[in-house]
Amino acid sequence: ERREIFATKRRILSEGFARLGLTVYPTTSTFYLWVAVPEGQTDETYAARLLDAGIVVSPGSMFGEANAGFFRVALVPTPAQCEQALERWATV
Repeated sequence: ERREIFATKRRILSEGFARLGLTVYPTTSTFYLWVAVPEGQTDETYAARLLDAGIVVSPGSMFGEANAGFFRVALVPTPAQCEQALERWATV
């Protein structure tokens, strides 16, 4: 049952990110999504912009230099909260 819930959240966010033009690096083994930062921005500045909009992500560089240019999203919110976040994301 938990796997189905995480799969639903992963699908909602992955499809939403695709609609927003963000590249998701697919995984099914964790409850995180790694997403490329939009061109012309750093992971830290993009994460700060999202935080200003009430969306919390982790800049990839927090996990090592090789992860700069990405941000990490935890699949913690409910499916409904994931949908709400995507609506807000579209305004960032």
